[in-house]
Amino acid sequence: MPHPSADDRPLSAAGVLWLNAAIGIGHFLVLFNTGAYLPMIPRVAGSLGVDPAFIDWTQSNFFLAMALAFVTASLWAARLGETQSLLCAFALFALAALICTATHDYDVFLAARMLQGYAGGLTIPLSLTLILRHYTPNRRHIGLTLWGVAAITPFTLGPALGGWITDNLGWRALFWLDIPVALLVTLWLYALAPPARTQRPQDPVDWLGLAALVTALLSLQSALNVSEVTDWLRTPRVVHLLALAAVAAILFSVRSQQVRHPVVDVDLLKRRNFAVGGAVLFLTAFWFQGLLALYVVQFQLLFGYSAWRAGLLLLPMAFFSKITSVLTHRILHRADPRFLATTALLGFAATSLWVSSYDRTASFTALLWPQAVTGVFLGLLFPPFAAIALSGLQGTRELRGAAFLNLLRAGGQALGIPAITVLWLRRRALHLHFLGEGDVFTAIARHRAARTLAAHGLTPARARAELAASVAHHAGMLAFNEVFYIGGLAFALLAFLPIFACHTVFAEPDLRVDLAIVELVEP
Repeated sequence: MPHPSADDRPLSAAGVLWLNAAIGIGHFLVLFNTGAYLPMIPRVAGSLGVDPAFIDWTQSNFFLAMALAFVTASLWAARLGETQSLLCAFALFALAALICTATHDYDVFLAARMLQGYAGGLTIPLSLTLILRHYTPNRRHIGLTLWGVAAITPFTLGPALGGWITDNLGWRALFWLDIPVALLVTLWLYALAPPARTQRPQDPVDWLGLAALVTALLSLQSALNVSEVTDWLRTPRVVHLLALAAVAAILFSVRSQQVRHPVVDVDLLKRRNFAVGGAVLFLTAFWFQGLLALYVVQFQLLFGYSAWRAGLLLLPMAFFSKITSVLTHRILHRADPRFLATTALLGFAATSLWVSSYDRTASFTALLWPQAVTGVFLGLLFPPFAAIALSGLQGTRELRGAAFLNLLRAGGQALGIPAITVLWLRRRALHLHFLGEGDVFTAIARHRAARTLAAHGLTPARARAELAASVAHHAGMLAFNEVFYIGGLAFALLAFLPIFACHTVFAEPDLRVDLAIVELVEP
């Protein structure tokens, strides 16, 4: 844990509360943007004049940039100081939001979203470090408690509020809101915790390893993104990107074993608990974020929901996840995290299978219940994984472990969005083939065409067009259900992995610090 220097004197009681308020608002803003943008994707696509698949990239690359920020935050902190780095991060977040509000060019918008994701990712570990550095141990619980409140609220509230903003104010209003809030937090933090004047020791940066890591992640992410608009592995560009990702990943792995201060502490993977916890965290984030993005976007594009109503479907999840999250953190050091993790994954499996039974006749109220149950297990989901992975670690190595876990978690979220979308697209194409070429189409055609012609007096050509649209809609719905069914099976299989972990040990002497670092790994 960091220790206060002469320039990092503990704040007064009032300063503690004001600093927590500033950090809490900034933390809320960053995490709110991760969820609020989801229901905006169809509107952003229409506004920028591109296919919705391309707008998916602005969300997946946002998470990828955030993942890279977690492992490079310590590099900036060592060179600029924690406070200076945090101030710059919030200022960059505001700048990126300003670009998003002004541009009508897709490429510029994508770059701005990535800058916003990177800046937002930097603020999360730097904020926690600032809390731990500035507070005396007897006041630290105040900061960590308020940090936890800010950490567990905005992500799940985001889709509902983002949908309301989209329908009532327009999608750019989200970024207009970001600008003054981010600037206010920047000035607020500068006034409360001015930049330190002392120089801190700097470890040498493994620039080659960092370049290899960035190349591997960007290449893999780009391959999955491109697959949304091409024919997957039949496209040479996708194959070349995957090959580049594999070569860069091998180089990064070799390089990390050769240097004394690697970008990511890959030696942590030699610990059984970290390997199990990290793997399950990555795969869970992969499936959860991919299914969530598919749910919010396709309920608008496929089922005709407004952004507000699509976001409202997730509101029960936001409410119930807060209750179980608070309870989980209270019992985490007393209960077996392996049991909690398995219970959460089995719950996710059940709710995913429940969603896979969707039918066009299902009422809006009926669709709320699966999300309410999902919320119960969402609050139980991430803390056990972090506790398992960080078992036995303390001090700076626990923080490095948290950074690695955040890379895995945010990387899983980034890769899951295009990967699950590609799975849905390929299943829809398969269903379109069988519905369009088989006897089912012929039977539907006779029935629908006769009814349409009789009721509306349409020409045969128009009737066939209406029929084709209906079949495409039905194929999309079948693929939607099928993807959630596969997701349910994936969660069920993941539920068995925590049993391979050893007993969890909370090694950090200050339990509150342990729990705060666990919260650092939550979305």
